[in-house]
Amino acid sequence: MKMNQVYQKIKEMILYGELKPGEFLTVGNLAECFNVSKTPVRDSLNTLKHEGLIDVLPYKGYMVSRVDAKDLLDLFDMRIILEGSATEMATRHANPPAYDELMKLAQIEVVESTEESVAVQFQRTNFNFHVAITKLSGNHYLYDSVCHVLNHLQRVLYRDLLTGDPVTMSREHIELVQCMKAGNPKNAKELAVQQIETTKQRVLGSVLIQQRR
Repeated sequence: MKMNQVYQKIKEMILYGELKPGEFLTVGNLAECFNVSKTPVRDSLNTLKHEGLIDVLPYKGYMVSRVDAKDLLDLFDMRIILEGSATEMATRHANPPAYDELMKLAQIEVVESTEESVAVQFQRTNFNFHVAITKLSGNHYLYDSVCHVLNHLQRVLYRDLLTGDPVTMSREHIELVQCMKAGNPKNAKELAVQQIETTKQRVLGSVLIQQRR
């Protein structure tokens, strides 16, 4: 197993709840689990540290970072700022074939699989949909920033999807593409912000409830 495979596996274990916030990790145990040397595991954990998914415990090991309500609030606010602008810019620049591709992502059907659950497939689709809109903005700095924010939010968005309704997510995506196709950048931006704000309130409410337990 190569370093990028080890990195991706650990990341997905964190994003999709196999490794829980606050869980203690050691390089040795993970290396044994993946049947690899310690070097790719250590490199992977250090990369995930920079992505905010892992905390380093000096002289002890590593820990899956906890979900902090203040960080979530900041990340969702950044998402509103970045994706709102990206949607507005994409509406100005996108052409019919681009909208067709967005609609395919919005309407994608997932099926039970031995490799991935329906929730994981929907989560991947959700990520791909939002970064595809940002890519249509034509601004690669904006694209990189949105990818960074979404990566930080993947864990809580996945948990929200588990307790929510994937059909609603698909319906919102279709509505947003239709709004963009109508050709009014301001309206498209407002709808994107509204949808993100709704998710923010739902996720923050869920996190606060969990913290009180």
